[in-house]
Amino acid sequence: MEHYHEINEALSTLARLADEQENLFIENEGEVTPETEALEAQKEALKALLSGDGIDILGRWLKSKEDEKDTYKAEKAAIDRRLKSVQNTIDFIKAKITEVLAMIGKEKAKGLMYAFTRSKSVTTKVDTEELERLYLDIATAAAREAGLPEYVTLKLDAKVSLVPEGDDLPDVFVVNEKDTVRFTKPRKTKED
Repeated sequence: MEHYHEINEALSTLARLADEQENLFIENEGEVTPETEALEAQKEALKALLSGDGIDILGRWLKSKEDEKDTYKAEKAAIDRRLKSVQNTIDFIKAKITEVLAMIGKEKAKGLMYAFTRSKSVTTKVDTEELERLYLDIATAAAREAGLPEYVTLKLDAKVSLVPEGDDLPDVFVVNEKDTVRFTKPRKTKED
């Protein structure tokens, strides 16, 4: 960051020297004088500094930030993998508890601190391939007719919450239902 200030200072000085030189040219009706030549030499020295060391300073700074970004991306990917692994383990444990409850013929089981209740997990997802197969050409043609340029593409999405209550679920939705459990754990004390 310290070099950033040096570069900013050099840019500011370069702008100030250019203004001074322009003012001298105006005062001297465009005549080149020893003062305008001195200002030109100072400007050229600053430009050489900025185009040499300055570029390298900015390049190192940019590279360090790109490296930092890559590190964060790698860390995020590792965390995402770890979260997926933990979620898979949670799903496995719930499946095992569901199996235990089914084998002992109970809907609920309570231990000293934990309790489980059998339940159904229902998830609804959009079948994007089916959605696009049914409606993308129609939507694209209507959009083109309305003036949508060729370089603009469409992406379709559907929301189960927008299906009118009581209507059958359209074929673009896939419903998955599986046995699972609700998990009750001890409440945290106020001190926690």
